[in-house]
Amino acid sequence: MQLGAAYRVVGAQSVSIIVGASTLYFWQGSDAAVAAFFGGAAAVANALILVVGLRTGAERTGQDARQEFAWLVRSSMERFFMVALLIAAGLGWLKLMPVPLVVGFVLGQLALVVSTIFSGIEK
Repeated sequence: MQLGAAYRVVGAQSVSIIVGASTLYFWQGSDAAVAAFFGGAAAVANALILVVGLRTGAERTGQDARQEFAWLVRSSMERFFMVALLIAAGLGWLKLMPVPLVVGFVLGQLALVVSTIFSGIEK
């Protein structure tokens, strides 16, 4: 995927989170909307770190397969722990509602997958 397409995917993901949180605001109130927006923001942060990794990976050349695999694993673990810490902070420290937070995160990840499929996957 080219970087321009990756930024469009993140933009579509952000719009879907805003629309979802706004809908939840009118349906469940502000507490649920804030929780859903925070969960969606965690998904967007995950996607942005993925885009930064794509850009960094495109600039890296001349490494063997072992180094590339180690970099891939490190990048995946960074994204995993960042999302886990954001969700834990939302649930524990900020005391946000758990179900809307998870729904917002899932909506963000689903928007990432769907928009990636519709933008086209390059080989």
